[in-house]
Amino acid sequence: MSVISSFLAVLCSAVLLSLGIPNEYLHFGSAFFGIIALIPLYTAFCSSPTRRRTAWMFGAMIALTHLLSSFWLAYFENFAVFTLGASTVAYFFLGFLFGNWFYYAMKMPLSLRPFAFAGLWTLWEWFKGSGFVAYPWGSISMTALPLRPLIQIADITGVWGITALMALISALLAEIVRAAMEVTAGFSKRHGRPLVRPLVFTAALLLLVNGYGLFRMHEKKTPQQILTLVLVQQNTDPWVSGLDLFFDNLHNNQELTEKAVNESPVRPDLIVWNESSLAYGYDQFQDYYRRLPVDESFTDFLQRMNIPILTGSPLLQDAERGKYSNSVYLIAPDGTVLDTYAKIQLICFAEYIPFTDHPLVQRFFDSLVGFSSGWMPGKEYKTMKLPTQNGNTVRFAAPICFEDAFPTLCADLHNQNSTILINLTNDSWSKTASAEYQHFAVAYFRAIELRTPLVRSTNGGYTCVVDPVGNITASLPLFTSDALSVSVPIYPYRRTLYAQLKDWLPALFLVIALIAAAAYRLSPAFLPKFEADYEPVFAWLTPLACKQRRQKKLLKKIWVRKRIHNS
Repeated sequence: MSVISSFLAVLCSAVLLSLGIPNEYLHFGSAFFGIIALIPLYTAFCSSPTRRRTAWMFGAMIALTHLLSSFWLAYFENFAVFTLGASTVAYFFLGFLFGNWFYYAMKMPLSLRPFAFAGLWTLWEWFKGSGFVAYPWGSISMTALPLRPLIQIADITGVWGITALMALISALLAEIVRAAMEVTAGFSKRHGRPLVRPLVFTAALLLLVNGYGLFRMHEKKTPQQILTLVLVQQNTDPWVSGLDLFFDNLHNNQELTEKAVNESPVRPDLIVWNESSLAYGYDQFQDYYRRLPVDESFTDFLQRMNIPILTGSPLLQDAERGKYSNSVYLIAPDGTVLDTYAKIQLICFAEYIPFTDHPLVQRFFDSLVGFSSGWMPGKEYKTMKLPTQNGNTVRFAAPICFEDAFPTLCADLHNQNSTILINLTNDSWSKTASAEYQHFAVAYFRAIELRTPLVRSTNGGYTCVVDPVGNITASLPLFTSDALSVSVPIYPYRRTLYAQLKDWLPALFLVIALIAAAAYRLSPAFLPKFEADYEPVFAWLTPLACKQRRQKKLLKKIWVRKRIHNS
């Protein structure tokens, strides 16, 4: 396969995957595009002549997918070059390094090759969505939202089982296409026959997975109680700030809340505002909140409503250094703070800069992006206790903003006896539907993984309620100023298999990959292959090559050339 053909295959896969991910036109994505997205890439991998070609194809695929699907990062005003440009380049290099694995996976027997590809793709998305620089966007699982029965497997495998199945289906379809293209060489003999067993196995697996999904979707569950919430979507411009504007927005929130409370058929148990509703720390500025807004202060409003409120506000963690945490407050009707939770998973280079305790790092980032400080991460996985109108108590977890996109973090929160996830977020910085729906698509799977209701209260969207099997039971349109009264069934607390074992599936794939790599390394044929792959490197490091390079550098100097000429 030529370089141009390889690039066209990569471009085709990147475009198809980006179309499958929620976007401006397909708000909930497309499973069809997701399933066929990897076919061109897989076919190109099979025909790749060298390890380096495979590596750069995968790197280019990841970079292009990120560029096309996360284009909205360019709307981050003065940070566009950094958020989109630098991240795209970084993903190319990371993908290039990881892509070497696919070269060796494509050398496996045909009956195992699709499974090796699916396992490695799952490992990549796990790697990309884990750690302090994690960004779980642009994944193939985001295209699977319409496949309701199939995605129910998430309570066992997490979202990684969905990723593996989608990649496996795409790989098998690619093998079928390759077999059909070689029909003149004998479909049943040369290429088709080895596919029979993996196709039968995958068909049986899909029947089993979808059967399990249908069972879960139609399983009757009796709620323990009903929690009534008021979700407020204020739809303010996050790029505009100022004290006067803040209190105008606060007044607007109060009006929207009162309207929803009055229209609610039952008295709400909790008011939920989004992440950035109280931009000034509630614990430090309570005097302001007792006096402002002028029409009716925030504290007076709470007393009049006589309903607790859950809202976002900075929390002072280190007064000496002036360090705050991005936090949520549970505030009683009398204005006292019942509980707080500080955000643990911060967005690298957006909410904090790593290693900024060092002065050199501080100066570098101050000159590069204009800031080097940020939020202080929280350290405690915790739930909050909410007394309800009927005299019971509901324990809930409140992941902040992008935290609902991280499976293990939400599992750790859920494992603190949480019976509902209430997410507060403000990701309206891009002002695009793609950003809002993509965040929802990533977070959506938490409801299924943990078999718990997921409630999202956002600034511009997507404000909604998702039940434990993935039904969207209530929602608000994007970028509208409105409020919603919802009744959410609360089920008895239980821990799913995923909540107990968390990311066991990609960990298993990693062990298998390492064992396979070790077996290959110890095989008699490894050393000649290794020497052939790295022969240019070895030649470059020989003493003779080093001496020749030093001589060339010397010859470039003027004084050396003059001395040679004079002699």
